[in-house]
Amino acid sequence: MARHLARIHGTEEDKVNCPFYFKIGACRHADRCSRIHHRPAFSQTILIKHVYRHPVREAELKAAREGRNVNPADVDEEEAREEFLVFFE
Repeated sequence: MARHLARIHGTEEDKVNCPFYFKIGACRHADRCSRIHHRPAFSQTILIKHVYRHPVREAELKAAREGRNVNPADVDEEEAREEFLVFFE
């Protein structure tokens, strides 16, 4: 049993530990993830949350503050692509 658990730890077969968090130190589900995130006491990697602001998400947040619905078509796709490329350049 212990050998089986050691073999599947951090893989998709592991139903207890999050394989994404195990591999890269981040999970898109964050605290809502149904699996366990083992956070190390120290790491060589720095995670800075919310550095890149997705244009569609920003439009949704702005619309919510103004009390209206957002139409994703309102976001200029070419401008969003350019901002993405500049950010990761």
